[in-house]
Amino acid sequence: MKETGKLLLKEILIVAICVVAGVMLLAATYLVPQDRMKDNAWESAILMHREGLGSFLWPSVKMTQLDGYTDGLMLNTAYTETDDGIRDILLDTRVQVREINPMESFYEMIALENKEYRVETYGRYWHGYQILWRPLLCFFDYGEIRQINMAIQLALVFAFLYLLFSMGEKALVIPFFGMYLFLTPVALFSSMQFSPCFYLLLLASMILVRFRAYLNDTRRNYLFLLIGILTAFFDLLTYPFVTLGIPLITYLAVDRECRENWKKSIKDIVFHTVSWGIGYVGMWVAKWVVASVLTDENVIMDAVNQVKFRSGHYEKGRSFATTLWLNFDACNIKSSWVVLGCLAVFLLVCLVINFRRNGIRLFPVTGMILFVSLYPFLWYYLTMHHSSDNSYFTWREFSICVYGILTALAVNAGLSRKNT
Repeated sequence: MKETGKLLLKEILIVAICVVAGVMLLAATYLVPQDRMKDNAWESAILMHREGLGSFLWPSVKMTQLDGYTDGLMLNTAYTETDDGIRDILLDTRVQVREINPMESFYEMIALENKEYRVETYGRYWHGYQILWRPLLCFFDYGEIRQINMAIQLALVFAFLYLLFSMGEKALVIPFFGMYLFLTPVALFSSMQFSPCFYLLLLASMILVRFRAYLNDTRRNYLFLLIGILTAFFDLLTYPFVTLGIPLITYLAVDRECRENWKKSIKDIVFHTVSWGIGYVGMWVAKWVVASVLTDENVIMDAVNQVKFRSGHYEKGRSFATTLWLNFDACNIKSSWVVLGCLAVFLLVCLVINFRRNGIRLFPVTGMILFVSLYPFLWYYLTMHHSSDNSYFTWREFSICVYGILTALAVNAGLSRKNT
């Protein structure tokens, strides 16, 4: 109990340090001259306007729907500056023309030179993407940033696959491929708001595989804490639980002791989940406090009201069953499920062959992996309103289920190296 208390205090201290670092990074970002961004921001606004708010890369395929609304909001926020630098940094100012959406508001302001706009704030999020967007807009427009995003994502995916082979974790190759396919790579490339969570889940998984020999329980807790912090800093409540669920399943699959000791598996699931939660919630709430203290707006009250509203538990007409159905329907593409089904059948065949050769022996960790696979249902319950209204991107939380089920099959199919 004493050691747990010490760990908690250290994690709170780390969150506090990251809050200060986050404010400093955002402040440094605003040193980038707005004039340097103008031409590329202009080109970006025109491109977004032509595509529209909810365009599909492949017509009628729901999983390829983009989010022009939020990408436009991100561009709008990254470019907008006022005479009050503190408000820009902490309240994330953006232009608003009449009552139209942020993307079209920005288009009217910068492309049509409409001077009849007001400045709005969106201070309950960190908007950490600005530390990347503002420097990039000095050299590239939105279309070019997409290409860069695609190149980096593909490079990291291949790097992770190489890492799995080199570290003797071939069992995770098929589950990772299935999960990545389910997330719809073409949409991940093309919508900037879909990318932060994918980068974070991939980064955490790579660290857990590559440095597993050096990560004791405490260091892994710190890793999950930092991933939670970074998720709160960069993400705009898209599908944040994947940055916990997928790395956690990866850890359970590669850790030799967890495979044989279900008590350790349960303990690690609890501690790592709590650490991630402290990082995510702590970092997010800290933004409300800092913004409320250093500006004239009550961001805490606004955030609390939005949490109540978005949870869906304080109003009638929201149901858990409806939320689940909307998210399942958004990812119910026959071709995707056929491929995933084929992967599952292949793993089942491997499982049967392995059982015939070595006898029936399910790893104790299998049940723990399947338990973590249920995490999306917890998220949808906690965010019923938000997840039903935004099912066109929140459906990606189901990737935890896909990865978990395939991993549970794979770790028992004899595809990884033998225990040493």
